[in-house]
Amino acid sequence: MRTGRPAAREGGFAFLALLIGLAIIGVGLGATGEVWTLTSQREREQELLFIGNQYRQAITRFYLQSPPAARRFPMTLDELVNDARAPDKPQHFLRAAYADPMTRAVDWGEVRLPGGQLVGVFSQSGETALKQSGFALRDKDFLDKTRYSEWVFRSALPAANPQLAAGAGFSGAATGPLAPTPKPAPPRRLK
Repeated sequence: MRTGRPAAREGGFAFLALLIGLAIIGVGLGATGEVWTLTSQREREQELLFIGNQYRQAITRFYLQSPPAARRFPMTLDELVNDARAPDKPQHFLRAAYADPMTRAVDWGEVRLPGGQLVGVFSQSGETALKQSGFALRDKDFLDKTRYSEWVFRSALPAANPQLAAGAGFSGAATGPLAPTPKPAPPRRLK
C-alpha cells in the first residue's frame, strides 16, 4: 500500500521552489524600481536646469528690453509671461509659467533686489541633488551644492547683483564672500 508521503515531499519542494522564485523576482523588481527612481530624478534634474535657465534668460531679456530711461527687472513671474508695459505691443518672455519639476508646482522661490524687483528663481525642494558636478559654465555656481533649493537661477547682469563689481557675472545666491581674497605677498628679505 502507498502512503501519501512521496506526494507530500514533491508538493513541499514545489512550494519551496515557488518561494525562492518569488524572492528572486522581488529582488529584481526592487532593483528595477530603484534604477527607475534614480533615472526619473536625473530627468527631473535636467528639466530643472532647462526651466531654471529659461527663467534666468527671460529675466535678463525683460531687463534689457526695458526702455533705457525706465530699465527694471520684473516685479512678478507673470510679467515674464505677459509684459503689458507697452499695451499696444505686449511682449512674452516665456510662453507660460513653468512648474518646478522637483515640486511639480508653480511655487518657485524668488530672489529679489531690495526694491522688490525679481532677479532670479530657485526650486523650493529640499531634496538632495544627485548632480553635484559637471555643470555647464552658466551653472558653475551649482558645483558641490547638495540641495535643489541651492540651485539659484539668477540673472548674470551686474544690475541684478549690486554687490559685484561691474563686468562680473553671477548665477548663485549671495552667501559668503563674493570673491576670494588675495593672499598677501610674503615679506621680502633685504640684503
